[in-house]
Amino acid sequence: MTYRDRARGCLLGLAAGDALGAPAENLTPSEIRRRWGRLTEIERGGTDDTEYAIFAASLLVRHGHGLTSADVAAAYRAEILPRITGPMRGAGFSELGTVEALRRGLEPPMTGLVHQHGWSDGLAMRAAPYGIFCPGDPAEAARLVEEDGRVSQSGEGILGGRAVAGAVAAAMAGLPPREVVAAALSVVPPDSWTARAIERAVAVLDRVTDRETDRVTDRETDRETDRDRSAGSADESDSDADSREAALVEALHEAVVVRHYPWTDVAPEAVALALAAYLAGGGEVEASVTFAVGLGRDADTIGAIAGAIAGAGQGEAGVPQRWAARVGPVAGTCLPVVAGRHVLTVADELADELAGELAGHLSARPAARPADHPDRTAKGL
Repeated sequence: MTYRDRARGCLLGLAAGDALGAPAENLTPSEIRRRWGRLTEIERGGTDDTEYAIFAASLLVRHGHGLTSADVAAAYRAEILPRITGPMRGAGFSELGTVEALRRGLEPPMTGLVHQHGWSDGLAMRAAPYGIFCPGDPAEAARLVEEDGRVSQSGEGILGGRAVAGAVAAAMAGLPPREVVAAALSVVPPDSWTARAIERAVAVLDRVTDRETDRVTDRETDRETDRDRSAGSADESDSDADSREAALVEALHEAVVVRHYPWTDVAPEAVALALAAYLAGGGEVEASVTFAVGLGRDADTIGAIAGAIAGAGQGEAGVPQRWAARVGPVAGTCLPVVAGRHVLTVADELADELAGELAGHLSARPAARPADHPDRTAKGL
């Protein structure tokens, strides 16, 4: 699978997850089940998650690995602020606070500190392009996304972005899901809220997996001792599967959700739930995203993160065609500067930029060291 194919899968998965989760945002899992059963079909376009991811990608295309917080702030002032003539529809607290801070003349990191919403998932939702740009290098992906994050976030909000960028970078290298989650944890402090939330979510999944293994073993024993009874127990009803999934969702909420807080865009819980959905779906795009949006809370962001990571691992063909057909150019409802842009075009631009950087890096190397970084060559882009 080529790098370009993974980049396309990543941003297409992000956009599809964003759009699928949009009508479920801020709903409870039980309300989602009541309305849709399992939400599987895209009803409308995406939200600010996709638009901000496109904007972040444009920064990387222009600045590459040299991107700084000052570059990001300058782009906001030149391209976002002049086009805001009314309310930023769909924008989160951190984005709104950042715009106001920049208008007041503040510079990063104060722009991400002054509004007191730095813990939000505003960076995590747009972190995927940084992972795309650093395939196999979670540390560099995390470093770059933090440069962006200092403009709008602080503390756990930045750590959430680092975790997502690190996970995407690992998925871009074709690592299996458990190693992708390990990469996310490798770029955040182990004693952080973000790390603890991810670890608690993984522990819940492990407990469920162990119980499922025990159930299968019990069924096999029944089959050996009573063939008639085993035939009935082997035919699992849909209601049984639905009940177990509902129980898993509740256990994940109990492990990571801040129930008493009135808002749902809390980065540590959104990132942990998205990674849990990715693991629960076995790294497959549709399974991961449909589970993610069924978790409710900030469903569009959780779906976008899960879709981006799974899409990076599975490539463009891993995104259901019926979803891909529903992903069109963004409207620019929140960010007019990106109106009319399509995630596939953006993914190709990232691929071209990285290919150019790698080609320049290779041509500048001493001829005696052709084997350096064999996984970071321009071959197959």
